[in-house]
Amino acid sequence: MTLKILDLFAGAGGFSLGFELVKDSYGNSVFEVHRAAEIDKFACQTLRRRYSDAKIIEGDITGSKITKRIIRECKGEISIVIGGIPCQSFSLIGPRSGLGKKIDRFKKDERDELYKHFRDITEKLRPDIIVIENVKGVLSKNDNEGVKIIDKIISDFEDLGYIFENDNGGKWQILNAADFGVPQKRERVILIGLRKTLGKHSVPVIRPTHFNSSSSDAEERISRGLKPYVTVFDAVGDLPTVKAKITSRGLSERRKEKIRRKNRKINNGRDHAEFDAVKFHKHLRITSKSGAEFLRFVRPNGYKYLDHHTARGQQLSDIELFGNMKEGETAADFIRRNHVKAKKLIKYTMISFKDKYRKQKADEPSTTVFAHLEKDGNRFIHPFHARTYTPREAARIQSFPDDVIFEGPMGKKFRQIGNAVPPLMAYNIAKHIYENIIKW
Repeated sequence: MTLKILDLFAGAGGFSLGFELVKDSYGNSVFEVHRAAEIDKFACQTLRRRYSDAKIIEGDITGSKITKRIIRECKGEISIVIGGIPCQSFSLIGPRSGLGKKIDRFKKDERDELYKHFRDITEKLRPDIIVIENVKGVLSKNDNEGVKIIDKIISDFEDLGYIFENDNGGKWQILNAADFGVPQKRERVILIGLRKTLGKHSVPVIRPTHFNSSSSDAEERISRGLKPYVTVFDAVGDLPTVKAKITSRGLSERRKEKIRRKNRKINNGRDHAEFDAVKFHKHLRITSKSGAEFLRFVRPNGYKYLDHHTARGQQLSDIELFGNMKEGETAADFIRRNHVKAKKLIKYTMISFKDKYRKQKADEPSTTVFAHLEKDGNRFIHPFHARTYTPREAARIQSFPDDVIFEGPMGKKFRQIGNAVPPLMAYNIAKHIYENIIKW
């Protein structure tokens, strides 16, 4: 029997995709999306490519019309509710950093209350299992009365008859996506709630499958069956070389014409192209075992195309900067190493963020991909090329299979990708739930 899921705040569907990839011993799907609710129109278009239109509920979950439709179409049908509750008000790199902001206006943020809509829907649908994902900042933020938001969330669901305590005695877990084969260091808080009516089941502890090979206890971890982290090179090293075209904003007409001529010779990629299977198999032979396993995950079914592997345009000064930075360097590192050149090439103030620019390291997982990619990719400079991630590279870093097509203009693709729960991490969460609760 396939268990049906309601995915709230679904985005591009990374969370539910991970669940749907779990199979039983006969190769049958354990989970199936019944409905996915999302407000962003481009993300809904992305979801419709994967599912029938009937499965997508587009609209604002805080409005009664959408909530009533969710209840009407899901009551008595679903067993699990999952959701990555929007996290901007909890994020420690956004408004809560306080840098350049009037921090008082963020002490109470209406987005802190979005979990209540998840709670209210849960109360009416009474699923057996709920799974919530959020940023680490949710653990430290308090409401106006000084109560931690995380404690409010857990308490509200406990009042509905859910238990959260796991075998380690905690009620939430911090998972790093890299620990599950995702080529990205991305820490998130995971809450798993079980209805008391499920009996004696306890919430499973989600055990890592991968580890940092530079750890002092690497041999011991390998003996326990853990695999080394998947790196940026593992994840995207097979993709075709593309370069950034030069933007001409603010230049004279004479300079613009010169740049137009130069741009005609630059291959910045195509949004839909034939996949280079030869290069892919060459890369498989030189990548790590962890990398090869990851690549089989993102290329599972012989999909013949490569989508969204296009480089965004860059200012000439940025292209020069990217080419001069070393792997792993941030803007602050580059300023210390080459102050004269940095003064010429870096146009932003570095007061707020010392890593306004960051060149990723090829032999490590990427730093956390986030929705700011919609605006620029300066924290995600390719290790080998003088440009930032393409949408497909960002999708690979998030562990989306290559046959997932993102709808909308480039910026909206980046936004969907950056906001998503990595499917491979979601898969491991779902697998633990299946093996420790459902299977028994």
